[in-house]
Amino acid sequence: MAKGALKWILYIAAAGLIGLGILFIMAQYADSMRLIEGIIFIVVAMVIIFFARERKPIEIKKTVRITSPIKVKEIDCPNCSAMLNPDKLQVIDGKPYMTCDYCGNKFEMTEEPTW
Repeated sequence: MAKGALKWILYIAAAGLIGLGILFIMAQYADSMRLIEGIIFIVVAMVIIFFARERKPIEIKKTVRITSPIKVKEIDCPNCSAMLNPDKLQVIDGKPYMTCDYCGNKFEMTEEPTW
């Protein structure tokens, strides 16, 4: 996946190869090998365009169903025992993390089973 100026250089090169391919195909009456060369130029240009194009990122969404009522307990920092705000919970790489406002400690939250 090319970006910026490199992408445009590749597009211009591909356009030139397509133009040469068309010229070689039109000149195939003089030599039958020019038809094959023209097709090769066009195929190479299509490969360059394929690899130079911009790809959109894939967005993955995950939903969680909660079957029982949620009870939020007081959360204390394991480092300084300060009470933490549960609204400041961050999910990083699928794991919940809290950061203490007082000591700056960042730790992973774990959920205890309800059974």
